[in-house]
Amino acid sequence: MIRTSLLVAAALALTGCSKPQLNQETAARVIRESARFREPGFVGVSHQDAPSDCKTKLADDADWRGLARIGWLQVHDEDDYERASQGRPAVRCVGSLSGDALRAGAVLDTSTYDQWRIPVASRELVAIQSIANVGNGLATVRFTTRWRLNAFGGQILQPESESAGAAVVRHLDGSWQLTDFTSLPDFSPARQP
Repeated sequence: MIRTSLLVAAALALTGCSKPQLNQETAARVIRESARFREPGFVGVSHQDAPSDCKTKLADDADWRGLARIGWLQVHDEDDYERASQGRPAVRCVGSLSGDALRAGAVLDTSTYDQWRIPVASRELVAIQSIANVGNGLATVRFTTRWRLNAFGGQILQPESESAGAAVVRHLDGSWQLTDFTSLPDFSPARQP
């Protein structure tokens, strides 16, 4: 009896019957859990001090105003002795990212050093469109996605429409895993007018 069970299990494994079918729920989980899919969309925001008082800077700069409104930017006026005239310092506005902004993923952009990289959107899986098994434990998954704007992104960007994407997944070590995206739409925001 045990020998027959082992032979049946071995035959099923050799024919691929022991591999679970890839369904929409599993495909969605595999895509959502990938690091690349979870990468947020960023925009650059100038962090240069403003040669004006903070009230003027916030009135003139939509990015600073939006960040301050959600508590991600702390601003204060400071004396500017480099632009002093007649013995009196000028005023400049200095901004710094708050702890909430840093926890949300905002950082100094080390490629330019004059901008902050501010997260404005997260990718959202809308639907699995199709699953095509291509053999040898591989499958192609076609899906739609969109960018969901956060509190800051909603103030400065226009919402994007849904986009198509595709991924290759494989069955390995008893589970389905993402191999790579063959198409994953980039973040390309449009500013609000």
